[in-house]
Amino acid sequence: MKYYFHLQYKMINRSFIEYGMPVILGYLILICAFIFGSKTLFEKVNYALYAYLLLYLTLVLKLSDVSRNKFLKYCFKSSDYKSIRIIENILIALPFIGFLIYLKDFQFIPAFLIIGIILGFINLKSGYNVTIPTPFSKQPFEFTIGFRNTFYIFLISLFITFKAIEVSNLNLGIASIISVFVIVFSYYSIPEPSFFVWNYNLNPKMFLFQKIKTSIFYSSYLTLPITIVLGIYFYENFITILSFVFVGYVFLITIILAKYAAYPDKMNIIQGVLIAFSIYFPPMLVIVIPYFYFQSLKQLKPLLK
Repeated sequence: MKYYFHLQYKMINRSFIEYGMPVILGYLILICAFIFGSKTLFEKVNYALYAYLLLYLTLVLKLSDVSRNKFLKYCFKSSDYKSIRIIENILIALPFIGFLIYLKDFQFIPAFLIIGIILGFINLKSGYNVTIPTPFSKQPFEFTIGFRNTFYIFLISLFITFKAIEVSNLNLGIASIISVFVIVFSYYSIPEPSFFVWNYNLNPKMFLFQKIKTSIFYSSYLTLPITIVLGIYFYENFITILSFVFVGYVFLITIILAKYAAYPDKMNIIQGVLIAFSIYFPPMLVIVIPYFYFQSLKQLKPLLK
C-alpha cells in the first residue's frame, strides 16, 4: 500500500510538470484555489454545506470507477483493497473537514467520514452494459464521451435548481447554471489525438468556428431547461439569469480556444493563469480571447491547411 500511495503522489507531481509548472507552485495553487473557492461558496450561496457535501460525494464516486477498482482488486488482496479505498476517501475529505473546522461548523464533519468509510466497502459493479442515449452523436467526441461520464452530476445540478425554487433563492439557481458550465468546461480539458483534428476537412479558422458552434449548441441542451425553469419562477430576474448564461458561453469559447492554443499538449500554466485572471476580472477576456484565438491558429496550422 505504501508503494501505491507513493506512486499516486509521483503521478500528481508529474501532472504538474506536464502542465508546465513547478510542483511546489502546483500544490500552492491547488490549496489557494480550494480555500478561495470554499470561502466564496459559503459567502455567496445559501445551503453551501449541502453543495460542499455533494462536491465531495462527486469526487469520491469518481474513485469508484469500475475499471479502476477492478485493476486494484487484481493488484491487492481484499483487505488491502478496502483499506486503500477508505484511506483515499478520507484523504479527499480532509480539505473539506479542515475548512469546516476553520468555520467552526462541525455538524457535517461526521457525514464526510461516514460517506468515505461506507463507499470504501461498496464495490460498484456493472453487471450489464447500458448505452446512455444522448443528442450529441452527430458531432461526437467531447460531449458524447463527457456526458456519459458525468450525467449523474447533472442530476445534482437539477436537484440544486429545484431546491432554489423551493426556498426561493435565486443565487442557488445561478449556482446550478454555473455548475453545468463547469462540467462542460471539463470536456475540453484533455486534447484529442491529432488524427481527430486532421480528419476535419477544414482550415484552422473554420475548424475553430465549428468547434465553438457545436459547443454552444450542445451546451444549450443542458443549460436551457434550467434557464427556462428559473426564468419562469424568477421572472423578475430573467435578465440576470440570461446574463450568467451569456457569460458561461463566453468562458466556454475561451476554454476551447485555450485548449487549441496549447494543442497538441495539455493547457499549460500560461493558459491556466490567464483563465484564472479572467474569472477574477472578466474584462480581461477582451485581450485573452484574441490571444488564444491567434495562438490556436498557429498550433492548428500544421494539421489543417
